[in-house]
Amino acid sequence: MKSVDYDHIFEEFKRRYRIKKTWNAYFNLFISLCGSSSVLYSIVIFKSNLLDRLRYMTFNGTIFTSLVSFVTFVVSLLELSKYTEVTKRSVYFLRLSSACTEFVIFAVVLIGLLPILPDKPDIITYPGVMMHLVVPICTLTSFIFNDAPIGKLKPYEPLYGTSLVTIYAIVSTIIFATGILPSSMAPYSFLDFEHHSIFFSLSCLAVIYAIGYSISLLLSVLNRKLSWLWFKNLTNRIKQ
Repeated sequence: MKSVDYDHIFEEFKRRYRIKKTWNAYFNLFISLCGSSSVLYSIVIFKSNLLDRLRYMTFNGTIFTSLVSFVTFVVSLLELSKYTEVTKRSVYFLRLSSACTEFVIFAVVLIGLLPILPDKPDIITYPGVMMHLVVPICTLTSFIFNDAPIGKLKPYEPLYGTSLVTIYAIVSTIIFATGILPSSMAPYSFLDFEHHSIFFSLSCLAVIYAIGYSISLLLSVLNRKLSWLWFKNLTNRIKQ
């Protein structure tokens, strides 16, 4: 008759938990350093004006993600020390918003590379590579495989994941549509209301927002499905 070796299972759980939290802590520290260093590089080396760069969603998103990733680094170390999970919904949605924002940035970069579109994202310089590729990919990986799920989201809750994208879209649309800033300073073609129709601009914003909502929902599903992989086959530890 087979009996479950609970002591061995518990020790194996603790071992995997330590690996998971340690990996996630320093992975998020890496993300935070990549994001913050790319912002500093742009300002110090490229002599970019910080207020001017805040016109760009990528710049805002990178700053936001760097801060959230550093918070996650600290939280992961606290979780590791107490063998617990921080499952507050506010923390989860903060991370979801960061991951969703980075996915939108990554998606816009890929779409911008199409020859039919005028926007050509920077994927050559250090800030460009960090902001457009490294930070988004690492953030998505960290959220999907490491964050503690909070269960199936209600239909309106994925909207929380689009919070930063929503704020940026509203503020940017108002600024450029009302002429507070001239169209020549529009960071993206769909915010250039002077040379493009309102239909083009609203269509682009609607598509981006729809992508954001869909990705927010998808990321929450992937998180529920894949975060348990750290403990896969844990209960198969059976003593004869």
